[in-house]
Amino acid sequence: MLFLIVLSIFTGCGQSAEESVIVVPKDYSGYILIVYDQEKGSDKEYKDKTRVYRIPSSGVLLSKFSSNPGWSKFPKFYNGSIELENEISFIVEIDDVPSEKVSAFGGTTGGASRDLAGKEILRYIKYYIGNQSEVRESIKELDELDIIKLVDQQ
Repeated sequence: MLFLIVLSIFTGCGQSAEESVIVVPKDYSGYILIVYDQEKGSDKEYKDKTRVYRIPSSGVLLSKFSSNPGWSKFPKFYNGSIELENEISFIVEIDDVPSEKVSAFGGTTGGASRDLAGKEILRYIKYYIGNQSEVRESIKELDELDIIKLVDQQ
C-alpha cells in the first residue's frame, strides 16, 4: 500500500520541469551560477525540447529563462560543445566526486532579495565543475560572494 502511495506522489503530483543541458567553456573548472528571469540575459535556446545554457568563462550566466521547478532528470553537462565525447559525468554526492577526474556536481537552487520587503528576488541555481578539491574550493568561493553584487557586475 505504501508503495502505491509513493508511486502516485511521484507520477501524479507535481509538475515536470524541462530537461537541461549545460555547456561550459573548454577545460573549465569552477562554479556555475545560472540566474533566471534576467531582462538583459542570454536568449532562450533549445535543442530538441531541452533547455541549453551556455556558461561564459566567468561561470555566471544571466538567463532570460524562468526558473525550472518540478521533477526532471539531472542536467547533462558538456565541455566546450554538445558532443557525446565531451559529456561530463554528473555526481550526486560530494564525497563521490573523483579526486582525479573532472565531474559536475550541485543543483542547489536559491534566491537573493534585492530589497528588504522581498519583492524583487533573484532566482538562481548553482553547480560546480572540477575534481574533488576544485569542487570543494569552488563551493567555498561562491558561498563567500554576494550574489546580488556578482549579478550587478555582469
